[in-house]
Amino acid sequence: MIPAADKEQPGPAAGPAGALSPGVEIPELLAPVGSFETFMAALDGGADAVYLGLKKFSARARAENFTLADLQLMTLYAHQRRVKIYVALNTLIRNDELAEIYRTLNELLRIRVDAVIVQDLGLVNILTRDFPDLKIHLSTQLAIHNRAGIELLADKGCKRVVLGRELSLEEIRRAARQSPLELELFVYGALCVSVAGLCQFSSFFGGQSANRGRCSQPCRRPYRYAGKEGYFFSPADFNALEFLPELIASGITSCKIEGRMKGSQYVKTVVSVFRRALDEIKKSGNLAPETLKACKNELKEAYARPTTPANLSGRYPATIIEPQRAATIGVVIGKIRRVSREDRRKKAKSGTLWRVILRSSRSLSAGDRLKVVRQGKDGRDNSLTLKEGDFKLEKRRAGKGAGNIFSLDLPFACRVGDLLVKVGNRDSYGRRGSIRIRRDLEMAVAGIRDEEIRESAPVTYRPARWRALPGSDGTGPEQGPASPEKWLIKLADFNTARPFLKRRGSGVALELNGRVKAAVLHREADLFRRYPKLEWSLPPLTYPGREHSLCEVIQRLAGAGFRRFHLNGLDQMALFNSLAVDTAEFSLATGPYLHAVNQAALSFYAEHGFSTLHLSLELDESLINTLRALPKTSLSLTVFSFIPLLITRVPLALERRGKTFLSSRKEEIIALKRDGLTVLTSAIPFSLLDQLKSLRNHDIRYKIIDLTYAPESFDPGRFRHPQRFRIDDLVTSSYNFSRDFR
Repeated sequence: MIPAADKEQPGPAAGPAGALSPGVEIPELLAPVGSFETFMAALDGGADAVYLGLKKFSARARAENFTLADLQLMTLYAHQRRVKIYVALNTLIRNDELAEIYRTLNELLRIRVDAVIVQDLGLVNILTRDFPDLKIHLSTQLAIHNRAGIELLADKGCKRVVLGRELSLEEIRRAARQSPLELELFVYGALCVSVAGLCQFSSFFGGQSANRGRCSQPCRRPYRYAGKEGYFFSPADFNALEFLPELIASGITSCKIEGRMKGSQYVKTVVSVFRRALDEIKKSGNLAPETLKACKNELKEAYARPTTPANLSGRYPATIIEPQRAATIGVVIGKIRRVSREDRRKKAKSGTLWRVILRSSRSLSAGDRLKVVRQGKDGRDNSLTLKEGDFKLEKRRAGKGAGNIFSLDLPFACRVGDLLVKVGNRDSYGRRGSIRIRRDLEMAVAGIRDEEIRESAPVTYRPARWRALPGSDGTGPEQGPASPEKWLIKLADFNTARPFLKRRGSGVALELNGRVKAAVLHREADLFRRYPKLEWSLPPLTYPGREHSLCEVIQRLAGAGFRRFHLNGLDQMALFNSLAVDTAEFSLATGPYLHAVNQAALSFYAEHGFSTLHLSLELDESLINTLRALPKTSLSLTVFSFIPLLITRVPLALERRGKTFLSSRKEEIIALKRDGLTVLTSAIPFSLLDQLKSLRNHDIRYKIIDLTYAPESFDPGRFRHPQRFRIDDLVTSSYNFSRDFR
């Protein structure tokens, strides 16, 4: 239910000048772990808990990650040091992986991990039904950002939710009031320009799905736009350090650091800084200015990108995206003062090297990771790891202009005035290495391993109950005759929809954006009289404080008699639960932002009152053919769309209307602004219209033409006559249909 107004709830006690009272309970400090080196760095840095991934089902598939044997060893050691272990299973689970996910969950139950982090709602159903002893933490990939979404998943037995990084401090406070779930919030690390879980950029251009942990980060690449080249979609890193007292006052449970792909020095530095900050807030109720300054300086040693508080103040800073650079900035060692080119074949088989001279107040060591940065460039192509013999201390200078004079041999061209930047080094954890650290852990837990096993209660292994569902083994049952085919066209403008509403043969769904809401205001009864079968598609995001506006529109439409709605967020269920009309009277459909890639997810939606279940846009042909409708439900599939590659609140540099972004691979991207959000789509639409005959899934009753984000230059009239579409002149993409969704 959407309340009439939020009521302030007592939070941590406040002291003078807005400070917290000394001794206030502070959140846990949650650290990222991607290797044994970073595991030890996190624990030594003072983490209360760590999160990590296995070799599969992790949203950071490119991290080193761990085997189940590794996990058992780390869990025993971490628990010995009173540190919790959370396992990230935060990807979408393929239908043919359900049996494997059961085996994994049984092992996590045996190992006694403290929680699992999940994205897939099918996995939420599996955990609540068959693994009630495993605590569920909901990933930021689920895009939960308001109290209605929190409350719905609290009813499913979940314990914690990770809120989106695009929220403001005030929105976090609104979501936290009366929250039945623990709230976890990122406080440091890389930012995605997209709202988490709503990005298909990497998947569309190359088949590397972010929802499967394989993001190739196309947002970090350079693009051409309005005659300029730059990193227009590459944001700075997130740093909430200065907002830490306010975040604690809002009532969050956990401060999370991003970085499972980062090295041990990054993890140790960032964890240590936030440990120091949290401890000072607990002791004195605030973060002293001198401590804040010292912590900010220390964070430079993490060698991250320039940092930003993002939207915490309620407004993104202009520096959130700096198009001239995308990679880590690191710590400047010095400016190159002299360059010479010399032939060193006797010393280096690679041939010609460049020798540079620079002055620096810092030292250099073998294992340092360096790059040379030129004005307007980020240095990503000019990097190296320093080895013994690659550098020499020529002299030390005292007094004015004091510093060390170094000479270095570099394998790439550079020039006077370029900056030499340090972006990492080989610390004590790196020097020990994963193999030695693992051996140390084995020795440390040798005495408790057998004792743990003797004292632990026997684990009853849960059978894979979802395998009994049709199609969940990846093959699917024999099908009967095809269901009657229905076509639906989705549009974002009422005037564009008029010609379609007057024709028979296809349904129409209108997106409830700001422009459409204004067009139908006070005309709801007349619209229902003329177009009783008109359907309504809700927007993908409703941020805290904006729910009431959408709720009022739904109430007016429902009061006029409309009953067909497409929902794109779990929080939107509350809009219908608050109506005087019985929910059972509505025909509710899931939209493309509510992912469904397995039978367990379809069951989740069916249990929550959805009668039409939309299959995820990313799926390949074989997976589409394995999914089956559940009793009293039908399946729908988008067969033509300008797919949203990402949706963002970050203000992008959109200088000229109608201009497109062009990648070095000739990928053309269109940016649309709508209701405070920016949507990126490909100029090449997605289409399965010429491949429908190969679909063998007769449970797909609705085929959808989605023009919600079609560019202004596109003529919707191409689809006025169902099954007689005019698209032969278009270049289209079949997305993942003909390649594996892996």
